[in-house]
Amino acid sequence: MKRNEMKTENSIVKALNDVCETLKKESEGFSWLTHFVDYSKFPQSLKLVFVFDTNQNLEGAKNTTTFQTIFQLTETRLSGEGIYIKNIHKSLFFDTEENGADYENEKWSKKYS
Repeated sequence: MKRNEMKTENSIVKALNDVCETLKKESEGFSWLTHFVDYSKFPQSLKLVFVFDTNQNLEGAKNTTTFQTIFQLTETRLSGEGIYIKNIHKSLFFDTEENGADYENEKWSKKYS
């Protein structure tokens, strides 16, 4: 990884750590998040995956203002780190542990990378 890519990666991680900690406190069933990026196509290649514990909690989040909060919070935190994504809605994905979300599972990771 090049020096400028490492700096950007650190900025992404910092922003997403803030988002994650906020969502853990405020969103029922939210478990964790991760990201995938191809720096040769950054920032349009950035994919953020928000993982809830169950499908029921994910559906509950969709039916409340939680999704809007996730989009706004993510965009705000990333822009605070100097990272601007033209259409944030295309970069965010949602999954559940109930459906097998597991960052260490290569098969699961491939569907987002």
